[in-house]
Amino acid sequence: MPTEYISIQEASEVSQKSIQTIRRAIKAKKVGSKKAKTPQGFNYLIEKQSLYSFYKIKGDTKPAASSSTDASEVPTESKKISKRGGDSVTKFDIKEFTMVMERLMGQHSEERQNFLRLINTLQEKIFFLENQLNLLKAPEKKWYQIWK
Repeated sequence: MPTEYISIQEASEVSQKSIQTIRRAIKAKKVGSKKAKTPQGFNYLIEKQSLYSFYKIKGDTKPAASSSTDASEVPTESKKISKRGGDSVTKFDIKEFTMVMERLMGQHSEERQNFLRLINTLQEKIFFLENQLNLLKAPEKKWYQIWK
Protein backbone atom coordinates (compact mmCIF):
# COMPACT_ATOMS: atom_id res chain seq x y z
CA MET A 1 0.00 0.00 0.00
CA PRO A 2 1.60 3.31 -1.06
CA THR A 3 2.06 5.99 1.55
CA GLU A 4 -0.25 8.97 1.14
CA TYR A 5 1.18 12.42 1.84
CA ILE A 6 -0.60 15.70 2.60
CA SER A 7 0.62 19.28 2.93
CA ILE A 8 1.11 21.05 6.24
CA GLN A 9 -1.96 23.20 5.63
CA GLU A 10 -4.15 20.16 5.00
CA ALA A 11 -2.68 18.44 8.06
CA SER A 12 -3.50 21.44 10.24
CA GLU A 13 -7.08 21.48 8.95
CA VAL A 14 -7.56 17.75 9.47
CA SER A 15 -6.03 17.69 12.95
CA GLN A 16 -7.45 21.10 13.93
CA LYS A 17 -3.99 22.16 15.10
CA SER A 18 -2.03 25.20 14.01
CA ILE A 19 0.53 25.03 11.24
CA GLN A 20 3.25 25.82 13.77
CA THR A 21 2.17 22.87 15.93
CA ILE A 22 2.41 20.58 12.91
CA ARG A 23 5.90 21.94 12.16
CA ARG A 24 6.95 21.24 15.76
CA ALA A 25 5.69 17.66 15.45
CA ILE A 26 7.72 17.23 12.26
CA LYS A 27 10.84 18.64 13.94
CA ALA A 28 10.37 16.32 16.93
CA LYS A 29 9.88 13.41 14.47
CA LYS A 30 6.48 12.60 15.97
CA VAL A 31 4.92 12.40 12.50
CA GLY A 32 6.49 10.99 9.37
CA SER A 33 7.35 13.51 6.69
CA LYS A 34 9.39 14.12 3.58
CA LYS A 35 10.67 17.24 1.86
CA ALA A 36 9.33 18.21 -1.54
CA LYS A 37 11.62 20.49 -3.51
CA THR A 38 10.14 23.73 -4.88
CA PRO A 39 11.73 26.67 -6.74
CA GLN A 40 11.66 28.72 -3.52
CA GLY A 41 13.16 25.97 -1.36
CA PHE A 42 11.20 23.02 -0.06
CA ASN A 43 7.87 22.09 1.53
CA TYR A 44 7.16 19.36 4.01
CA LEU A 45 4.72 16.62 3.12
CA ILE A 46 3.29 14.65 6.04
CA GLU A 47 2.40 10.98 6.04
CA LYS A 48 -1.35 10.88 6.45
CA GLN A 49 -1.36 7.66 8.49
CA SER A 50 1.26 8.87 10.99
CA LEU A 51 -0.66 12.13 11.45
CA TYR A 52 -3.88 10.20 12.12
CA SER A 53 -2.19 7.90 14.60
CA PHE A 54 -0.31 10.68 16.44
CA TYR A 55 -3.36 12.94 16.87
CA LYS A 56 -5.74 9.97 17.22
CA ILE A 57 -7.92 11.00 14.29
CA LYS A 58 -10.44 8.38 13.22
CA GLY A 59 -11.25 7.63 9.61
CA ASP A 60 -10.69 9.77 6.56
CA THR A 61 -12.17 13.01 7.90
CA LYS A 62 -12.40 16.05 5.70
CA PRO A 63 -10.97 19.41 6.78
CA ALA A 64 -13.01 21.11 9.47
CA ALA A 65 -12.33 24.59 8.07
CA SER A 66 -14.96 24.25 5.37
CA SER A 67 -17.69 23.63 7.93
CA SER A 68 -16.62 26.06 10.67
CA THR A 69 -16.34 29.48 9.05
CA ASP A 70 -18.51 29.14 5.97
CA ALA A 71 -21.48 27.61 7.74
CA SER A 72 -21.58 30.31 10.41
CA GLU A 73 -21.59 33.19 7.94
CA VAL A 74 -24.05 31.80 5.39
CA PRO A 75 -27.35 30.36 6.57
CA THR A 76 -28.10 26.80 5.54
CA GLU A 77 -31.20 27.85 3.65
CA SER A 78 -29.16 30.06 1.34
CA LYS A 79 -27.03 27.03 0.51
CA LYS A 80 -30.17 25.46 -0.96
CA ILE A 81 -30.40 28.33 -3.39
CA SER A 82 -26.90 27.67 -4.69
CA LYS A 83 -27.57 23.97 -5.21
CA ARG A 84 -28.91 22.94 -8.58
CA GLY A 85 -30.14 19.48 -7.75
CA GLY A 86 -33.91 19.93 -7.75
CA ASP A 87 -34.18 21.91 -4.50
CA SER A 88 -36.83 24.58 -4.71
CA VAL A 89 -36.57 28.01 -3.19
CA THR A 90 -39.26 28.78 -0.64
CA LYS A 91 -40.59 32.06 0.67
CA PHE A 92 -38.87 31.30 3.96
CA ASP A 93 -35.52 31.03 2.15
CA ILE A 94 -35.97 34.37 0.42
CA LYS A 95 -37.19 36.05 3.61
CA GLU A 96 -34.19 34.77 5.58
CA PHE A 97 -31.83 35.79 2.78
CA THR A 98 -33.24 39.34 2.77
CA MET A 99 -32.91 39.50 6.56
CA VAL A 100 -29.26 38.45 6.34
CA MET A 101 -28.60 40.99 3.60
CA GLU A 102 -30.27 43.78 5.61
CA ARG A 103 -28.18 42.86 8.65
CA LEU A 104 -25.00 42.92 6.56
CA MET A 105 -25.93 46.28 5.05
CA GLY A 106 -26.50 47.67 8.54
CA GLN A 107 -23.15 46.39 9.70
CA HIS A 108 -21.50 47.88 6.62
CA SER A 109 -22.97 51.33 7.20
CA GLU A 110 -21.99 51.20 10.88
CA GLU A 111 -18.42 50.23 10.00
CA ARG A 112 -18.31 52.99 7.39
CA GLN A 113 -19.37 55.58 9.98
CA ASN A 114 -16.73 54.31 12.41
CA PHE A 115 -14.11 54.53 9.68
CA LEU A 116 -15.08 58.11 8.82
CA ARG A 117 -14.91 59.07 12.51
CA LEU A 118 -11.44 57.56 12.68
CA ILE A 119 -10.31 59.51 9.61
CA ASN A 120 -11.62 62.77 11.10
CA THR A 121 -9.82 62.09 14.37
CA LEU A 122 -6.58 61.38 12.53
CA GLN A 123 -6.92 64.58 10.49
CA GLU A 124 -7.41 66.62 13.66
CA LYS A 125 -4.33 65.05 15.23
CA ILE A 126 -2.27 65.73 12.11
CA PHE A 127 -3.32 69.40 12.09
CA PHE A 128 -2.47 69.67 15.79
CA LEU A 129 0.98 68.14 15.26
CA GLU A 130 1.67 70.39 12.26
CA ASN A 131 0.83 73.44 14.37
CA GLN A 132 3.12 72.18 17.14
CA LEU A 133 5.95 71.75 14.61
CA ASN A 134 5.41 75.26 13.26
CA LEU A 135 5.56 76.67 16.77
CA LEU A 136 8.79 74.82 17.45
CA LYS A 137 10.36 76.04 14.21
CA ALA A 138 9.37 79.67 14.76
CA PRO A 139 12.14 80.77 17.16
CA GLU A 140 15.12 79.90 15.01
CA LYS A 141 17.29 82.53 16.66
CA LYS A 142 19.99 81.15 18.85
CA TRP A 143 20.40 82.35 22.41
CA TYR A 144 23.56 84.30 21.69
CA GLN A 145 21.88 86.28 18.88
CA ILE A 146 20.09 88.34 21.47
CA TRP A 147 23.18 90.60 21.80
CA LYS A 148 23.60 91.25 18.12
